Formats: sequence, C-alpha cells, structure tokens
Amino acid sequence: MPQSTFAQRFLQVYLQLRMLIWPFIVLLAGVLVFRSFYGREDIYFYINRLHTSWGDWLFPRITELGSTAACVVISLLLFFINRRMGTVMAAAYVFNSMVNFALKFMVSFPRPRRYFAQRLHDIYFVPGVEVLDNFRSFPSGHSVCAFTAATVLSYYVKNKYWSLLFLLLAALVAYSRMYMSQHFLEDVTAGATEGILLTMFWITVINNNVTGVPDQGR
Repeated sequence: MPQSTFAQRFLQVYLQLRMLIWPFIVLLAGVLVFRSFYGREDIYFYINRLHTSWGDWLFPRITELGSTAACVVISLLLFFINRRMGTVMAAAYVFNSMVNFALKFMVSFPRPRRYFAQRLHDIYFVPGVEVLDNFRSFPSGHSVCAFTAATVLSYYVKNKYWSLLFLLLAALVAYSRMYMSQHFLEDVTAGATEGILLTMFWITVINNNVTGVPDQGR
C-alpha cells in the first residue's frame, strides 16, 4: 500500500466525517451568532432558568458519557469489537485530554460558581450535583471527550447517518455541563470544536490508508 501525504490523508478523514462535520458547523455557526447578540452572563442565567425536574434527573446522567469512566468503558468495549477501533479511541482520548489539560492551565478561567461568587443566591444548583469551584473551566473536558467519541465512531461506522445520533449525544453532554453550572457556553463550544479537530488530526497521523476506507481489521 503506497504512503500518502498528510494532506491526502486529512482529506480522506474529512470525507469519512462529512455527515458529522457539516451539521456541527451549522450548529457552531448558530451558537456563534447567538453569542454575538448576548453576553456570557445573559446566556448563563438564561440556561440556569430552564431547569425542570426531569432535566435535573436526566442531565447528571447524560454528562457521564463524557466522564473518564465512560472513556475507559467505551474504549474497552470497542477494543473487544475491533482492536484497531478501540486502540484509536483510547489513544485519541489520551491525546486530546493532554492538550485540553494544558489549555485549562494556560487559560485558567474560573468556573461559573467562582465567577459568580457574589451572586450565588441567584443561581439554581441541581440537587445532589457537586458543582466544581476552580479555575479550570475553559475548555470543557467532558465536551472534548464526548466529541472525541462522536468523531471516532462516525469515522468507523459504515452507515454514516449514525453520525447524527453521535452528534446529538455529544451535544447533550455539552449542554449538560452548562445545565449543571459546571461550564459556560464558550467552554463547551471550544471543547466540542477541539474534540473534533484534534481527533481528525490524530486519525490522520495514524492513517496510512490511501483509499480513505477506515481500517476495519482486527
């Protein structure tokens, strides 16, 4: 099998991920337009007022899809299905998390609880949820992991329409981080974008298949 250039491999990765990327671009554009009209605090408190009893039950569970435990479980499950896929997923998680941790320490932006320390009486906190209070808000790690998984799964799945479901689940994870007052809109938007772009880069680096067809071999 002849070796291809990085640009050729990246193009092939993109072609496999179009069903994920273009809906995400539309979603991202909508978020950016929305953010251009409203400030960080306005958006935060708008979302904070949208709490419901079913949301308080659902989103603490949805958010676990972007947790470290979920990363391990998903990688192991995929490894037993297809060793190549499981290895790529695990490696992408590790690579993206390392970059994300570095960004968190470089930016050191406060989480909502610390940012609004003088207005905690105005905030609704989901019962039973431990709300983090530190300077590691940007970007959202859960969003990075959720969109990393969505990208790897979308790359390998044969029926590309499944990419829409993966995107929806990842978007719900990102929204859950805002719903539970763990992150701002900017945090989850950056995390989602980072997760997709870094995963595309990672797959491109390890992919030497010039045909553009994902390696399904064990």
